[in-house]
Amino acid sequence: MKPASLFTCRRCGYCCQGETTVSLNDDDRARMVAFLGLSEEETSARYWRVTDGCVQMKTVDGHCIFYNEGCSVHEARPWRCAQWPLHPAILLDPANLSAIRESCPGLRQEVSYDEFCRILKENQEDMERGHRDFIL
Repeated sequence: MKPASLFTCRRCGYCCQGETTVSLNDDDRARMVAFLGLSEEETSARYWRVTDGCVQMKTVDGHCIFYNEGCSVHEARPWRCAQWPLHPAILLDPANLSAIRESCPGLRQEVSYDEFCRILKENQEDMERGHRDFIL
């Protein structure tokens, strides 16, 4: 079973909504600056909010500033966004998979917890070997 068999993004935006967004590390910021073709200062002024040294994407109308019927910076999205919804916490407790399945219509419902974990572990190994886009 391929990773896409576990998850197919429906572009619903549920994972992109809320009054906070993921924190951006140095690599996330550099990737985004390069993708947008702006200076870091201009990117920060337009798209980021910095609170006590923590850099996050701004929100607009309850969604990430980059959400527009899908991610407008998908190729440069933060690593945490690339990881979602195949989060490692799923491997710790079946309740985590259940909670994520309730909020993400793109996750396959019929795959058992054990099978889901087996495939997710294989995908994580691919990720560690440098295949960044294993999810999609």
